[in-house]
Amino acid sequence: MSVKHPIRFAAFLITVCLLWVLGISSAHAKSWEQAILDVENMSEEFWQKSRELGFNEALGTAYNEVDVNMHLCAILGRMVGHKEGIRHLEPPQPADGASGREFAIASVSLSNWAIAAKYHSKITAAEKKRIWNLDCVGNYDIPADLYVNVERGFSVRYDDERKSIYIQGDIVEGFSETVKEAINAYPDAKVVGLGSGGGAVYEAMRAGRYIRAAGLETELLNDCYSACPLALFGGTVRFMWYPHSAVGFHQVSVRGIALPLDDPTYRDIANYVALMGGDVSLVLGFMFSANPREMYLADELERCASRVVTNHQRGCIN
Repeated sequence: MSVKHPIRFAAFLITVCLLWVLGISSAHAKSWEQAILDVENMSEEFWQKSRELGFNEALGTAYNEVDVNMHLCAILGRMVGHKEGIRHLEPPQPADGASGREFAIASVSLSNWAIAAKYHSKITAAEKKRIWNLDCVGNYDIPADLYVNVERGFSVRYDDERKSIYIQGDIVEGFSETVKEAINAYPDAKVVGLGSGGGAVYEAMRAGRYIRAAGLETELLNDCYSACPLALFGGTVRFMWYPHSAVGFHQVSVRGIALPLDDPTYRDIANYVALMGGDVSLVLGFMFSANPREMYLADELERCASRVVTNHQRGCIN
């Protein structure tokens, strides 16, 4: 399962049980390590229950990512102090009389919860806050006023198993040089994973050029807005995992004021997008469709047609 990666859920989980394993119904909350172990054990119990009820089939790959986005935001909400804002993301446990198949789905869902919790328990407090603000606030019925304060910036990590450089956060001054340094520091890397609310246009394009010069692919770890798609264009292959992230565009601005549509910045963007193999007219059309305080969200077919994404897991391929 890929952790990222936006709410598609079967309503079979475990409010009562999950609240118990997280320890929030007792005087002393459990550690995340213990909660993860308890959820993994519960997942195994549900799987065995499904077998006892006669379900001996494979669920199929469509259930590999069941409840992933729900779990990511439920976990992050607890970690950043918004427990009340995510209670609705913990639906009821399998009902009396649930079928073996329903217990099997619940088992996979709990396994995904444990994977997500392991991942997010290892990242920094600032990373948790940035991902919460980017992927969760205003989504999945999480109130739009639950943003948490976090300094602007980005983080860089390397996953040796996947040969992937993870770069998440704001595209600010120094972003492109950090991308270049990370590529040099990890010569075995094959892909650069991105997630960002955007930032500086020229920093994003310089980063994309460094990625392309190194012959690396790109993938989305989180939602990708504003200048972020320009960095994403740098990949020789641009991959989006399922459940699909959001990719958003708007007009370029300086201190919140939109640049005129004939500004040379758009010519530079057009030349860059063309160089990277994108559809210039579509990309500029997306950008021109939203002012700096809005966001044009490209749908799956638009992402493919513009070639900002070339491979959607369980979706279009360009």
